[in-house]
Amino acid sequence: MDRDELIGILKDILELASDGSTAMTDDVVELDSARFCDPERLAREREVLFLRRPQVVGMAVDLKPGHFSTQTVAGVPVLLTRDNDGGFHAFLNACRHRGTTLADGCGKARRLVCPWHAWSYDLKGSLTGVAHAGTFGDVDKGQTGLIALPAAERYGMLFVTPTPGMEIDIDAMMGDLGAELDGLDFSRLHLVAERTTEVDLNWKLGNDTGFELYHVSYLHKDSVGPANIGNTGLYRRYEYNHRMAAVSPAALDLIGTPESQWRPMDHLQFIYNIFPSTGLVVAAPMVALTRLDPGSVPGKSTFRFASYSWEPLDDENARAGAEFMNEFLYNVVTSEDFPTAARTQANLETGLLDRILVGRNEPAIAWAHRAYDVLITG
Repeated sequence: MDRDELIGILKDILELASDGSTAMTDDVVELDSARFCDPERLAREREVLFLRRPQVVGMAVDLKPGHFSTQTVAGVPVLLTRDNDGGFHAFLNACRHRGTTLADGCGKARRLVCPWHAWSYDLKGSLTGVAHAGTFGDVDKGQTGLIALPAAERYGMLFVTPTPGMEIDIDAMMGDLGAELDGLDFSRLHLVAERTTEVDLNWKLGNDTGFELYHVSYLHKDSVGPANIGNTGLYRRYEYNHRMAAVSPAALDLIGTPESQWRPMDHLQFIYNIFPSTGLVVAAPMVALTRLDPGSVPGKSTFRFASYSWEPLDDENARAGAEFMNEFLYNVVTSEDFPTAARTQANLETGLLDRILVGRNEPAIAWAHRAYDVLITG
């Protein structure tokens, strides 16, 4: 986004703040409890929304040439590599001999060697070595490489569809949002830290915690609340994806001052959802990337969190500040948002609470659930 667009967004939010208003839909929406508790629906969501669609697995800066990393995407063990020519690849993280996990964690490697029987593969997925090949028997190395998963690198981000053979068209999936993210130049980012944890809530309830600004002044009154004007924001939809824009209270001091003196990103924060469950928070000091994957039962999910600094982490002070922000934001989500949503999950699972409400001031939640329904019933 250029400066003029940022100024326009800031002016629109300030007008809403002055009116005590926010972006709104036409009606209050009811969400039935079954969508958060039904195992059959969960299986359908995993198949349609996660296994058949590209998922964001990281930023391009996460993988340097000659490096690999691993993660699980909607229950599928995934191995990510960048070969020495800079190519990005994704594979099922399974040795083709007896199928055990080939690699754990992340690191630099010329070859990936299976811990069980020492079969080895290069970073392009080709089988390069069979231990004691003379006694093992014939193996067609050309047909016994790692199982490739559709992968793409676009807009400074890494995408993987966790099902072999699927087409992957990131430009079509992202639409106008792709150009907007491309303009943010994520190649400038520096990874601070990443972690994964299991949470006791449905993946959609987890998503919903980041889809509205209504709760910020209350649930987060002692953490991030003072840095935001609660219940005030703009909402924009990019087909299935969306963006919310929030503003700091300090921005109110800009009213009546020359726009030429404004520094919009000192006051704005953008919260993106890359459908179905990737969250992307973009602000002046940092970027956070999250993903919620469905668990084995409706009331369980896997939460992946990573944060990035725009500035190099080449001295102790820079790294300490970035790590503090990483820890702070992670704790806000996992000790405030998710425990609250987990209590909602527990109440829904009693069968006594048959529905919950989504207000007119929570447009992102209403639209996201409408999109889930369209795709899983289509």
